[in-house]
Amino acid sequence: MTVVSNFGLWNSGTYIPFTCEITAVTREKNAVITTAVNHGWIVGNTIQCLVPKEYGMRQLTGIVGTVLSYTSNTVTVNIDTTNFDAFVVPTVSALTVLDPAVIMPVGDNNTGYVTANVSDPALQIPGTYRNTYP
Repeated sequence: MTVVSNFGLWNSGTYIPFTCEITAVTREKNAVITTAVNHGWIVGNTIQCLVPKEYGMRQLTGIVGTVLSYTSNTVTVNIDTTNFDAFVVPTVSALTVLDPAVIMPVGDNNTGYVTANVSDPALQIPGTYRNTYP
């Protein structure tokens, strides 16, 4: 799979409800992915990650997984990262534009929050994880 850089012009508004920046990923049978913001995913949601080479763990890019459990800013997924390279947030100069590593929803068979800032679970909307061209 070839990933084309967007030269730092990341638009998290492209995905509904949102795409979250990854700050850490464990190396274990069921990977734990930590996000920079509260994500709003629930058990059963389908996710996929995009990890630029500067973050290591390129093996995670493009693998589709299912959320097994979660906290406000972590998701445990059914992706075995035991033998993957370590995930490392790179240190770059202020003048360097670097695309973030991200976790994003896949398909439209999920139910999730409309935005990352929703505090009312009753606002979950079926099919909100639609990030495919209609």
